[in-house]
Amino acid sequence: MSDTARDYRNIRVALETQFDGLSSLGFTNRVFENQEVDLSTFDKGTAGIKWIRGTLLPADTTAASLGTTGTDYHQGIFQIDYFNEVGIGAFEDDMDSIANTFKRGTVLTHSGTTVRILNVSLGVGRRDGAFFVRNIDVSYYAVTPARS
Repeated sequence: MSDTARDYRNIRVALETQFDGLSSLGFTNRVFENQEVDLSTFDKGTAGIKWIRGTLLPADTTAASLGTTGTDYHQGIFQIDYFNEVGIGAFEDDMDSIANTFKRGTVLTHSGTTVRILNVSLGVGRRDGAFFVRNIDVSYYAVTPARS
């Protein structure tokens, strides 16, 4: 199977590559969905341990056009969960840094598949064990050759 026939993988890799680039902004504790989390391996800063997790939440793929040159429309959310120790707070700058990495109109590519960012939204914060977590939702879409 050619790389251009791996639409789902290419979309995921394009988004995860952009997510991985957050390391240049100081986000050294990054995990992807379906990865074991071992807090003892994370860097601890003056504000305690903080880490981010990226999860792909695809929506239904629909036919964008029909025929022998038809296309499929893929859309979904790449959710970035930001974890910070409970009681630390004041992490709004980090939220903006993450959101600015996924600005509306950003074009990401992998193996011939182009992914476009529609918008970025800040989710509701919640407590998860010893951490406070808030999600940043990156809405995306991609148009690919139709599967036949």
